[in-house]
Order: sequence, then C-alpha cells, then structure tokens
Amino acid sequence: MRAPHVRSTTGRGGAGVLLVLAVLAALFVPARSADAATVATGPVFNRPTGDTAAQQAIRSQVRSVIANADSGSIVRLALYHLWDDTIAADLVAAKNRGVNVRVVLDRTTLDHPSSYDTLRAALGTSTSAASWVALCASGSSCLGPAGTGINHNKFLLASSVAGGAQKNVTMQLTSNLTPSNYSRYWNSSLTVAGNGELYDGYVAYFAKLPVQNRAAWSYTYGNAGDYKYYFFPRAGGDESTDTVVNALDNITCRWTDSSGAHRTTVHAAMLKITRQGVADKLAALARAGCLVDLVYSEMDAGTWNALHGVSGLTNRCYQHDDDADATTPRRIVHSKNWMVDGMYAGEVQKVMWTGSHNWSGPALRNNDEALLRVTTPSVYDAFEANFQAVRSAAVPGTSDDVAVCKSDDTD
Repeated sequence: MRAPHVRSTTGRGGAGVLLVLAVLAALFVPARSADAATVATGPVFNRPTGDTAAQQAIRSQVRSVIANADSGSIVRLALYHLWDDTIAADLVAAKNRGVNVRVVLDRTTLDHPSSYDTLRAALGTSTSAASWVALCASGSSCLGPAGTGINHNKFLLASSVAGGAQKNVTMQLTSNLTPSNYSRYWNSSLTVAGNGELYDGYVAYFAKLPVQNRAAWSYTYGNAGDYKYYFFPRAGGDESTDTVVNALDNITCRWTDSSGAHRTTVHAAMLKITRQGVADKLAALARAGCLVDLVYSEMDAGTWNALHGVSGLTNRCYQHDDDADATTPRRIVHSKNWMVDGMYAGEVQKVMWTGSHNWSGPALRNNDEALLRVTTPSVYDAFEANFQAVRSAAVPGTSDDVAVCKSDDTD
C-alpha cells in the first residue's frame, strides 16, 4: 500500500503538514510487540549430543523469527512434518497479534495431528483468507507427478521483523520441527535478512505449493547475490537434468598455480545418498584427484558399492542406537549439506549447498524441495566446522559395511 502524496508547504501550515506526515509514517510502519527484537542471522546448528539448549538451537531460532514478526506482516512456513505443539501455539499467537500466518504441510504430518489440528482451528483452511494452513494431496507432493513424492520442504519466511528493522527474512532448514529432529538428528539452518531477491524467489515458490497445479509447474532457479536457489521437482530422465550432477561437473580436481599443486575437497553431511548418478560422479571425482569425504546415514546397494574401494574417497556412516532401545529413533545425520573447497567453475573458491534436498531420486524428480547455494566465506566456514563435528561423532563411522547403513527408510 502506498501512502498518499502530501504537498510540502511553508509558513504557518508547515507544522500541520509535518504532523500529517508523522501520522502517515506511523500508519505505514508495521506494528511490533513491546518486546520484539531483531533475530540472529547466519548459520544455526543443533547438536543432538549436547544439552537441551544445543539440541533445540534450530527450534529456538524458528521460534524467535515467529515471535518477532510484526503485526501486518506475513509469516510463511513450508514443512514436511510439524509435530511441535509449542511452535503451533507460537504461530497462533502471531496470528492473534495481527501477523498473517500461512502454512503448507505434507499430509503425512497428520501421523501426529495435534499441531495441525491447532493450526486448522485457529487459521482455517481457506487459502483465500489472510491466514491459513494447507495440506498437499494424499500420497503426493504439492507439485510433483500425482501419486508420487512428498512436500519435503523446510523453510520459514517473514516479511518484516522487529518493527521493520529486518525485512525479507528467509530461513532455510534441513530440520523438520519434531522432537527427534531436535534431540537425535544432526541438522542445520541458515537465516538471511534483507535479501529481497532471495526472499521473493522463495515467496513465489511458496505461492505455488497450495495451488497444486502440477501441470503448470516447472523446475525453478534464480540468483540472489551470494545465493542461488533451486526449487524442485525437476522433470527429466538422466544425469543431464540432475542439478547436483550438473554442479559437480563444475569441479576441477587438480590444478597448479604459483604456490604449487592443489587438490579440490568435497565434503558432504547427507542423510541419503541413493541417487546412482550422484554416487558415480563423486567416485569419478575421487579418481580424478579430488579428496571426497562423506558422512551419511543411508545408502543403497548400488550407491554403497560405487562409493567404496575408491582411492581418495572416505565414507563414514552415522546410524547409532545411542540408547540401546530399538523402539526409539537412532541418532543420524539428517543434514543435506555439501561443500566444495578448490577449483569450481574455473575459479578457486569455497562454495556450499544446503536445504531439504537429499541425494535421492525422489528429491530430484518427485518431491517439493528447496536447495540453496551459498558463496559467503563465513557461512562456508561455519558449515565446514559443523561437518567436522558430525564427522567426529559418526558411529559406526568407517566401519559401515553393515545392513543399517545400506538401508533407505528415513525422510
């Protein structure tokens, strides 16, 4: 909404005009609660081996964004599973103080329906309203081929935070909002404020999810400064339309400059590595001289065989029954992060990717997913440090020739 034009004047009417301008300015500044504050930006990681605060660090960041969203602003959440009644209550509280709250969930979130039921009662399900909650069709993602895939997205958007001090807040997570994701699964997140191109790209994608017009959907990507976003699913039938393989094709493994000979490193903390084309490409990079180090929780027989017995390629499985109770979730790496340090796209640089996108077939062809590329050095360094922490904690680690590391059963 645009404020009406007020013609400037001088003389005795000037004070009156200034008063009008002040009133108009107040009208067009988003309202904030008395204790609203700016939110932290940059990477946030949970640590399931730490105390409660460390385990719930990403959850706390999500709650902070919601709690500090301004009245009159819009909060958008696209998520696979919301099984957290406190966050559901946070979203309702935001709606009650004047925030427009819009949520898209995969229908399997109804496996534990209390959080969804809370949102449905408070927000309603009409996507023509200011606030709403929507589900993808049963057995389907919102945009992929009917009867296939899931809405596997994990992102939160806020148009205005802390009385307008932060605009266009984009938070990309690898985490669902569930107890296991906090206390047993290694996850990561990245919050960016003030990048309108990035935010607008996510908003445009979000708007397509509840409409579920599969025929009109096509794979989408765009640049936004240090960031590039990719939104799935992507149609195709071979590696030429595999976004990850295309990116890996940009790597040069060995190069020489005035300081000597160098080798590119590829590090990944990845829940699923079950896409054969990606596994074959990683093995080829290792054979070409790259140093490839993977921490994963699930492969299948084909990818496991491709990625083992290759010089320069190390695999560490993280599938640990830490409490010796088979009825509880195992501790795993749930992140979907990968980092390249070396020669990429003809330039020596550090570049990384994060998001909801596993190295699996459905992540590419069937699921609603977001993948975010980042070239900010400080962000890369934080994700690399997190990778090293996960790598150190991985159990059974390199002793991964066991059935549980070759299974494919976690989303």
